[in-house]
Amino acid sequence: MKRAGRTRREKDLLSKLSNMINYSEYIHANLVNVARTCGNKNCKCITKGEKHVLLYLTTIRKDGKRKMIYIPKNLEEEVRQMVKRYFKIRDMIEEVSDINLQRVLSKKK
Repeated sequence: MKRAGRTRREKDLLSKLSNMINYSEYIHANLVNVARTCGNKNCKCITKGEKHVLLYLTTIRKDGKRKMIYIPKNLEEEVRQMVKRYFKIRDMIEEVSDINLQRVLSKKK
């Protein structure tokens, strides 16, 4: 479909999508906080019961098994933003898809 036939909302979404996909970093994954004990007998996680809270990135590998990747503290915010961008892109694609579905349904009548 030519650009002239699209709604203002659809044009805006497609423009934002193009920029996000081409000029930003994103990761298809989820972030999970995991509380663990380290095994050191003198550590607070054993002596006081205060477990270490670590951040992991969960992804789905090509063979279908879930993989967890540890994210160090210094990369935490950057990775959070990358995951957030992915979900924003996905939501925008869904919205464009809904607009296209409505267009098809209106032509069907």
